[in-house]
Amino acid sequence: MKNVMVLTAALLIGQGVQAADIARDIREGELDNASFFELGIGVFVGELPLLGFNGQEPDVSGDVNLSISAGLQARLEYRGFFAEVIEDSFSDITLGYNAYVTEDTSLDIVATTWFQHISRDEYAGFESITDRDGDILIGLRSNHYFGDNQLQLELFHDVVDAHDGFVAAAQVGRRFQYRNWNFHGLAGLRYFSEKVVQHYFGVSEAESTATLAAYNADHGFLPTLQFGGTVPINENWIFRTGAEYSHLPSTVRDSPLAQGDSLYVLQAGVYRVFQP
Repeated sequence: MKNVMVLTAALLIGQGVQAADIARDIREGELDNASFFELGIGVFVGELPLLGFNGQEPDVSGDVNLSISAGLQARLEYRGFFAEVIEDSFSDITLGYNAYVTEDTSLDIVATTWFQHISRDEYAGFESITDRDGDILIGLRSNHYFGDNQLQLELFHDVVDAHDGFVAAAQVGRRFQYRNWNFHGLAGLRYFSEKVVQHYFGVSEAESTATLAAYNADHGFLPTLQFGGTVPINENWIFRTGAEYSHLPSTVRDSPLAQGDSLYVLQAGVYRVFQP
């Protein structure tokens, strides 16, 4: 009963730090959780050697990809409820409620997606692979602040029976300023249960062929490093650049649906910032 009373009081007070995804918080160099909208264009250079995730044919799936595309980042917040799209977050769209908040801690109840629908049957030699449904995850996200340092913890479970697995993440970041630049560094470790990895990277006996062996995947960890910088051009425009690197777990690298052992992206772009 005491814990219920404490949580109820926190919901009623609603004061303190309310965090967005760490990918934005740590980059902005501030803990402001107000609604915002950013739209811009950027250049992206990267490698994503996972068949079906990158839209490339198997023989070039591990090649470097160069693209110019529009970027969108936004967050809408009302009385603790929020929706956010953070461009360099692992999540796609996140809906949630800020359930607990103090001066240096924030706890959110969120619904999000980590994996979209994946299709591989249009690739020669992989026609036997059935489509993989995208997931919808529900769980908790907490943020903890220590001066210019930030720790984010996440724990989610699939609720639409796409893979019926769970995922978890721990990320720690530090922000620092040099003249007009806001720089940040971020290190993370993501965990995928066996059901998650098997769903997206396993090959069942029914899907195997003479040239495509069956493969049973295991759980795995994905370490990630990110570094970036943001500088204002004027009161409405900003320039942002960054780099991110991840090393694939062995259970993914060994899958016939993977064509490499790591993924990275380098990006630079200009963004128009709109404040409601």
